[in-house]
Amino acid sequence: MTVGDHFEKVAAVYDSLRTTDEAPVRAIGQFLPDRPVTGLDVGCGTGRYSRLLRELLPDGSLLAASDVSAAMLAQLKAGQHGRAPGVAPLRAAAEQLPLRAASLDLVTAFNCVHHFDLARFLAAVARVLRPGGQLFIYTRTPQQNARTIWGRYFPGFTEHEQRLHSQAALLDAIRRTGGLTVAATHTFQHPRSSTAERLRAQAEGRHYSTFSLYPPQELGASIATFLARLPGPEVSWVDEHLLVVAGASRPGQAEPDGPASPASQPVKDHAPQIRAGRASQAPKRHPGGRAQITPLCAQGIAGQDRQQSAQIGGSRARSCRLFVTEREPSCPASPGT
Repeated sequence: MTVGDHFEKVAAVYDSLRTTDEAPVRAIGQFLPDRPVTGLDVGCGTGRYSRLLRELLPDGSLLAASDVSAAMLAQLKAGQHGRAPGVAPLRAAAEQLPLRAASLDLVTAFNCVHHFDLARFLAAVARVLRPGGQLFIYTRTPQQNARTIWGRYFPGFTEHEQRLHSQAALLDAIRRTGGLTVAATHTFQHPRSSTAERLRAQAEGRHYSTFSLYPPQELGASIATFLARLPGPEVSWVDEHLLVVAGASRPGQAEPDGPASPASQPVKDHAPQIRAGRASQAPKRHPGGRAQITPLCAQGIAGQDRQQSAQIGGSRARSCRLFVTEREPSCPASPGT
């Protein structure tokens, strides 16, 4: 099964399988200006994070939500009873954003950047961000992935999952992208708890696209081994995630992050404890988290202006437009988000 097939298949049950973290969305809100903004949530899936993000944006803001999966975007619309107030669905590849240059104040990517061609995605973002616009990437590093309950107990989980980017790789890719500078890094620690049966259901339902990389027979055997390895029928642990903030640099602005700057240093990861215990001892879907913040300077340049504009979605409170182009040259579609 390809990753694209995976998302088409799980779209209808995706929200029930995944945990949505509110803490990074609140953190993003602290960076935004106190005025209406125009934004894009790339690789939005069913719109879990898009809806949270739209709720904290100032009145009059417009947010588009893009994905290559028609089935996932259909769930976004269905979740709003056929409507998505303030959120405009857009079917597009992350590396080929059909938006006018310098048209966005913010771009977000929640738990999806490992599905993209990173260099082309960053180049596309640099083109569509306005000067001073911001990019927010919420993801998990390979090191953090290895310390999850899946990485510790599920056979072959870290070996199969080779798509994740290290913090150093993400920061280096941003610095290599013309028009982007590193602004800040955050680390989050999310307490989790669950039951063995719930974890079994998540694995069988391919809670992570990583499970789609297993042949069916291997996946079944790995689930059995995983359940036998768990410390008890109810377990608690801590998940870790990284939030990277980049800014669109203004013409002539120097990159603020030298080799000895805070953002160039790896975030110190504390190994989480996984233990057996009562499921009631910690929430199953903890909405918060603890962040270590490493702020830096960042602002930004946008790309060249493009032709042909059209309004996506709408906001009668504000005449806000996203400028759509027919296509972005030299950017073939990505395999799927």
